[in-house]
Amino acid sequence: MSLKTKPMSNSQNHLKPGAAAATRLLVLVLVLSTLFTLAFVVGGGGFSSDLGGDPDEAAHAVTSLMLRDYLGTGLGQHPMHFAKAYYADFPRVALGHYPPLYYVLTAPLLLAHTSVSTLLIFQALTLSLLATLTYLLGCRFLKPLPAAAASLAMLLLPLALKLTLHVMSDILLATLCLWAVMIWAWYLRAPTVRRALIWGCVAAAAILTKGSGMGLCLLPPLGTLLAGRWRLIFTWSWWCAAVPVAILAGPWMIYSTGISKEGMTLLTPAQYFVQAVPFYLKGMPAVFGWPLTLLAVAAVVHSLVTGWRHRALDPVQASLFAMSVGMVLVLLLVPVGLSTRYLLTLAPPVMLAAAYGLALPPWPAKLERWCQPVLLFGFALLPLMNADIWPTKDVHGFDSAVLSSGMPKQGDVKQTWLVASDPNGEGAVIAAAAFACPQRSPSLLRVYRGSKELSSSDWMGRGYVAAVGSVPELLAHLDKAGITRVFVDLSIPEAQRPAHLQLLLAAMQSGDQRWKLSFEEPVMRVWWEKGTMLVYQRS
Repeated sequence: MSLKTKPMSNSQNHLKPGAAAATRLLVLVLVLSTLFTLAFVVGGGGFSSDLGGDPDEAAHAVTSLMLRDYLGTGLGQHPMHFAKAYYADFPRVALGHYPPLYYVLTAPLLLAHTSVSTLLIFQALTLSLLATLTYLLGCRFLKPLPAAAASLAMLLLPLALKLTLHVMSDILLATLCLWAVMIWAWYLRAPTVRRALIWGCVAAAAILTKGSGMGLCLLPPLGTLLAGRWRLIFTWSWWCAAVPVAILAGPWMIYSTGISKEGMTLLTPAQYFVQAVPFYLKGMPAVFGWPLTLLAVAAVVHSLVTGWRHRALDPVQASLFAMSVGMVLVLLLVPVGLSTRYLLTLAPPVMLAAAYGLALPPWPAKLERWCQPVLLFGFALLPLMNADIWPTKDVHGFDSAVLSSGMPKQGDVKQTWLVASDPNGEGAVIAAAAFACPQRSPSLLRVYRGSKELSSSDWMGRGYVAAVGSVPELLAHLDKAGITRVFVDLSIPEAQRPAHLQLLLAAMQSGDQRWKLSFEEPVMRVWWEKGTMLVYQRS
């Protein structure tokens, strides 16, 4: 029975692809996705750019480096004391604001090769794994070729390409969420305590990667009901799925609740919901394009209607739908701020649903095999062609400013720097200094953030208040803090420069004999925005 005539809800009627063809395509998907993602990181500017493309990526990189240094030289010290000392020198450690799993995975890689390129290779390989899991899941209800097309076409989405160039945890979260879907579908087909516990471990890993992984908590109840297996709720194995989540992720979520609140907006869930719904309704077609969005919606409607008639959905499709609903509810109710990058967890379900939607019309036999994959690739390319900005990363000047300033050597007096910029610029300078510093524990260098040293605000920049009010007061503050070098980032548009940055610039240009201009470094944030970094040195 062909895919377009069989009901999605009847798992026993699904066409089982030939093992040989499925295996060959699996290898092909793995190889092509790996080569493509690595090539894109190189060609898209990932290896050559600084860590200033997003306010969060410097925090992820420095926190990974901190854990790497603890494993390499800090074992035996109290972990909290080590982290506090590290933060004092390189204040972009974000453990607590973000869960630990991403850093647990990247720190050992940095032990092998301490470089930002190592983190970007991890990004590329994780996206390749996400594509491979998408193919494996698709083969449960699609023919191998459409499943392969859906997995590879997902790599063409501008959202996926952009995140590959940045040191972020979103790709890892999407991979773990899709893995959780596979395992829960596996459990629904043959329920055992072992399978439920494995699901709980993967779900806990997702939550320990990013708090939005809590959306997976809806997967077991909703997926079980949609699959028509509601009687499992009365079995021990079903409830065992919650045990690893409670044991592994629960303590961290309780510990970090107070810290993570700083990263949320001041809106109530209801107020946030009113803003989030129109934002993501516009964001879905902007990220995936109208053809893929409409095909996915049509496939979901067809699946639910067919499932209603047969009183059950296929376990894979039930689990996919349940995961998607859980993640969407997190996007709409948890006030962490609006961003289309949070839609990456929906990319595999959307691509697989679109592939299924293409299989619903009655295709001529001669066109069915190749026309559907070609259309899927074409639809996936539309957002890329319509994008105002091709997914590249062109952030330069921050690393070179740090390297031109010179790193302290063993036996030198500890240097103390101050950088005044926006979160992107401050993070880029701190990350560059941390990776370039020959000794970080105990550190030969300390970098202060102007936004924290010369002003006060919360994690989101709210409640901004300048800490100094005049040039003489600021110069005296620099003397008291023992600042030896000052970075003033003028790549920020003048109208957006905070008060403390403008005052710092005035102090450096006041003619005071204690400070002299060391050099000017050209800075580029994106290819059409260029500016200057002024670097001053104490006389």
